[in-house]
Amino acid sequence: MQSAVEQPMRLHGIFPDHVAPDAALIATLADDQMVRYRAVPDTVMINRWQDDLRWLAVDSSYPGQIARRRAILLDKRDKVVDRLPGSEVRAAERELRDAVAASLLADWPRYFRRDGDRLVSLLTGFAVDLGEEGADPLHAIALMASEDMLLLMPEQGAADPAPRYVLKSGALLFPNDWSLRSHFAQAEPDRSDAATWNAWDERRRASLRAARLGRTPREIHEGHVAHYVTHFADRVDRYFARMAPGSPSWRRNWGMRMTGELCLHFDESTPGPEASAANWEAFGYLRSEHETFVKLPESGAVAFGIKTFLWKLDALVKNPVALQALLEADARLAPQMAAYRAAQLPSFRQFLARYRTG
Repeated sequence: MQSAVEQPMRLHGIFPDHVAPDAALIATLADDQMVRYRAVPDTVMINRWQDDLRWLAVDSSYPGQIARRRAILLDKRDKVVDRLPGSEVRAAERELRDAVAASLLADWPRYFRRDGDRLVSLLTGFAVDLGEEGADPLHAIALMASEDMLLLMPEQGAADPAPRYVLKSGALLFPNDWSLRSHFAQAEPDRSDAATWNAWDERRRASLRAARLGRTPREIHEGHVAHYVTHFADRVDRYFARMAPGSPSWRRNWGMRMTGELCLHFDESTPGPEASAANWEAFGYLRSEHETFVKLPESGAVAFGIKTFLWKLDALVKNPVALQALLEADARLAPQMAAYRAAQLPSFRQFLARYRTG
C-alpha cells in the first residue's frame, strides 16, 4: 500500500483521465489567435461586445493551457487561488462556476458534455465535479476555463452614492507580475547591513503593493497606473454599478516579455535575458491579455476574465496581419503607457524597426 508520502498529488473533484482526449476534435480548434486577438492600437478601458466574440475562448491554445493550469494548481495552489471569507463570496464563486459550465456547454457543444454532476472536456479528457461535494468552485473554474477569473463584489458604504467593487476571490494562474496575496518569503537580513536590509524591505513592500485581494480597482491601480486613477476610476465604478447581466464588455492589452512562462507570480518572477534588439528576436514574446467583464445576476458580482496569449515574436513577425497590428499599436502607444515600458521599449522598437516599411 502506498504511504502518504508516495500518494500522487490530487485535486478533489478533478478527474484528469476521465476520458481519452479526442485528437480529431483537437484538430478542429481554431489557430488564428494572432489575428483574432491581435494587439489593438488604442487600448481603452471598456469596449462594446462584438457579435463574433464569445465569453470563453476555446481554441488551439486551450488544451495546453488547461494542462499547465492543472500543474500550477498542484504545485502552488495557495499562491494562485485565494478568497476573502464570507458566505456571500462562496455563493458568488458557485454562481460563476455554474455560469462557466453553462457557457462552455452552450457555446462549444462539440467539445464539452455533462455527465450528471460532471462537466467533461473531450479536448483534455478532464472531468470536473460540479456537485455540492465536488471540486472547490475556484479549482473547477480554473480547469474548465483557460481564462483567469476574478470576482469583484459590490460593497455599499454609508457615505457612498454607489457601491464600490472589491476583489474578493479569484483563480489567478497566469499572473503578469502581480498576485492575489503577498507570498514574500525572503528571510530578513541583519539590519546592521543597511544597504542589504533596505533592498530587502523595498522588495517586501513591492510584494505587498503587487497583491490585489481585498482592494478596489482604484486601490489596485493607485501607484501603478496614474492615468487610470485620474481618468477612469470613478467611471469604472459607475459602469459596474449600472452594468446589466447579459451585457458583457471587453478590453485588450499587450506587452513584451523575454519569457514564455505563463505564471509570473510577483514573488517568483526571475529576470530574463537582457533587453536588446537581438534578444527580442531570439527570445522575445508578445503577451496579450483579452479581458472580459460579465455581471452575475444573483450576486451582482462582476466576473473579470483574463485570457492570456503568448506569441513568439520571431513567429509573429511572419504573420502580416499580426505584424501590422503590432506596428500600429506601438506607433499609437500613449505616453503614459510607454512610461511603464520605459526599460524595454527602446530596444523593442529597435527590433520592430527591422520590420517597418516605407
